[in-house]
Amino acid sequence: MEEVKNEAVVDDDLYAKIETEKLVKEKKRKKITTIVFLSVIFVLAVVIICLASIPLNLKPSYFKTGDYQANVFINGHSVTGAMSPSDDESNVDYNELVGVFNSAFQQTYFSALFNGSLSGVTLRENKVTYDNFYSDNLSGGSYVRFEFNEAKTLLNASGNVYQSTQNRQAEPFTFDEAYLLISEEDGVQDASFYVVVRYLNSDGEELTNFTGEYVIQIETKANTSVIFEHYNSEN
Repeated sequence: MEEVKNEAVVDDDLYAKIETEKLVKEKKRKKITTIVFLSVIFVLAVVIICLASIPLNLKPSYFKTGDYQANVFINGHSVTGAMSPSDDESNVDYNELVGVFNSAFQQTYFSALFNGSLSGVTLRENKVTYDNFYSDNLSGGSYVRFEFNEAKTLLNASGNVYQSTQNRQAEPFTFDEAYLLISEEDGVQDASFYVVVRYLNSDGEELTNFTGEYVIQIETKANTSVIFEHYNSEN
């Protein structure tokens, strides 16, 4: 009888030991899980903070060199006159425009990640003549006109020379005139530059059915209302 009792005690001790080991392992597992979870949260927080503090300027590369004259139009009227980097008074106005222009395209990496800006520029070659573009957008509209000192070659989103999708015989496009349409609506939204081009063959002659000047749209993201607000005298 005593022997049976001792065996029962041993069984109880063994059971208690097993349960204790289970509890210890469970606590250790929960502790490890908690540490891993908190570590992931910490890393994500660091990443978000870093992304929120990394500045991006998303204006197309053509406008980063500053080798252009610019003129701001509000509701069809020039409000600045032609401005260029020089040693006279227009240089002050030009630098002011560059500052406002940069702020329109300035974002953080985090915000650009969520509003689609990181996808880069989109080129739209819709066979729109300059005359139609002018009557539909510039006559009475608000925009910035850029005139480059040297002709620029049109590039695609990957930085390679853009080839026409409308006529395969066309030589790569060059341009020395561009327009940025500006909006009164606040916030980052679609923003478009339009470059003025001609469809030329390898001999420099205009292609059949593509005579005169056309515009190609460069679509990106920006808050162009800061330009409108800065130069609109009615505000």
